[in-house]
Amino acid sequence: MDLTGLTAVPLAEVLQSPQQRLLAYPDDRVGCDRISELADLGITAIYDWGPRQVQGWHCLGLGYCGLVLLAQCQGEQVALKVRRTDASRASLTHEATMLTLANTQKIGPRLLGNSPNFLRMDYVKGHPLLAWLQSPLALSRVTLQSHLTQLLWQAFQLDQAGLDHGNLRCVTAHSIVTTQGPVLLDFSSASKTRRLANVTSLTQGLFWGTTIAPLLVPLWFQPNKQYCIERLRHYKHHPTLDNFQRLLDLLFDP
Repeated sequence: MDLTGLTAVPLAEVLQSPQQRLLAYPDDRVGCDRISELADLGITAIYDWGPRQVQGWHCLGLGYCGLVLLAQCQGEQVALKVRRTDASRASLTHEATMLTLANTQKIGPRLLGNSPNFLRMDYVKGHPLLAWLQSPLALSRVTLQSHLTQLLWQAFQLDQAGLDHGNLRCVTAHSIVTTQGPVLLDFSSASKTRRLANVTSLTQGLFWGTTIAPLLVPLWFQPNKQYCIERLRHYKHHPTLDNFQRLLDLLFDP
């Protein structure tokens, strides 16, 4: 994750190259409205860097709603989410509102600015959760339990704030592990009106999901599924701190 020496391509050069399509993906050309939005957000350069590759350019991520580029603003590296032109959402305004609410709980990357087609956020340096679980960094049971507890605590805080993330059952695609701990990402599907299911969805995704659960078994994370489901049901009807703690006790000290 060392970005020392990484070259930022000035925005003017990007706009004069085939890579301009990244700013209006998957269209071929970026319109004047988006160029104006980028200027208002203070974006001055784009980095050709990240684990994903789109049309010959590296980026931080690609999803159904948008792609995320590493960009530069006032000399600082930031994450720039670009709304796809074929996205079902007409703008990123809803996601900006949801992320702002999550930020009040100190959850998610910090929103630094937004426009209809872009989100400017803190660049979160780290490893995707699945990659982290498969690395030597996760071999310590103490570290692993601490990080999983932090994820569940964030889910509990979202429940308390009345904000449903919407994608925590697939948490491997919506979290990154930093040196300080895990960070939840992508609030494009979040809702203030949907029934809250953050803790329940995340618990199921972590301990009985097809991707993560097998990685936890060698480290003795095998909570009793039947008992956990019972406590999840109780928590769902009474999402209190006491009931959340009782769930944690069962998950990590079955």
